[in-house]
Amino acid sequence: MAKKSSKIVLTYIITIFFTLIVTTIICYFAYSKVFSDDDKNSSGNSAENIQLEPMTVLGDYTPTAEDARTALLILDAEKRESGSCFLVARFIPTESQFVFLPIPSNTSVTLDGEEDTIYNIYRNGGTKKAVAAAETCLNLKIDKYIKFNRSSFSVIADIFGGIDYDIPYNLVYDNPDTGEATVLKAGRQFLDSTNLRKVLTYPNYTQGEEYRAKCLGVAINDLVTKGTSNSASFANNLDDYFVAVINSDIDTDITAYDYDEVKKAMKYVIKNSEKLSTFILSSGTTDENGHYVLDEKFLATLPELLVLNENSNVTVE
Repeated sequence: MAKKSSKIVLTYIITIFFTLIVTTIICYFAYSKVFSDDDKNSSGNSAENIQLEPMTVLGDYTPTAEDARTALLILDAEKRESGSCFLVARFIPTESQFVFLPIPSNTSVTLDGEEDTIYNIYRNGGTKKAVAAAETCLNLKIDKYIKFNRSSFSVIADIFGGIDYDIPYNLVYDNPDTGEATVLKAGRQFLDSTNLRKVLTYPNYTQGEEYRAKCLGVAINDLVTKGTSNSASFANNLDDYFVAVINSDIDTDITAYDYDEVKKAMKYVIKNSEKLSTFILSSGTTDENGHYVLDEKFLATLPELLVLNENSNVTVE
């Protein structure tokens, strides 16, 4: 043990000794260089003639098209068509905007040679099949997905703080599966996360699933607009909001690494956008089976509306 201790002490002494020598040499040459330059300046240059290197401006950043992302958001509140919502959310940094596209749950999709609704495809095949269905019917590439249940939807809705919303007429519904009652009077009123979910999953809209999808687009757009009205504060807290959502009861393929890739662009857009959020509605017709068939003209305009680049398009065979 004594020999080992002696070796350790000797090692430290040698290290310190050589460090002092190297430091002394560096200081000597640096000192000589400074005074040598001063002599040259004093003999031939005035202060006005000294050329300084241009300063690098820190924080000079603008997002690019490479930062764009497209995600499919699913609200799975209950196992019924009207208890589920499908929403494409596209982040377009070059436009400084988030664009939302609600998809009616009864939208017709032909996937793997079979025609069905996006809801049935999701219910029978799961989230990844729902992503494939959305990609196919809209002819676009979806990067990630997030599926919310009732609990996790409340988490994200509460982050944005609820909305003031125009109820079109009295919404009254006694849910036989959950025992939950919906009683919302017509007119403009504040909706917290629970009542917002009730509006989005109300099963008896007289105009059907297409109208319910419109309600989804209006509500989510208003939720984001209202919740980010103090844009600087929201952007500064974005990391905490991401942690809260990712740790809630969600199903997603978004990772912390994915968030790190795009958070700088998102914070920039949130702080600098004049109109952070907008939404677009699809057009189509309902066939004899009650399936909503998207209009070809609408699909043709979608790449422009969502500012899709060539890498975002999916060719449907």
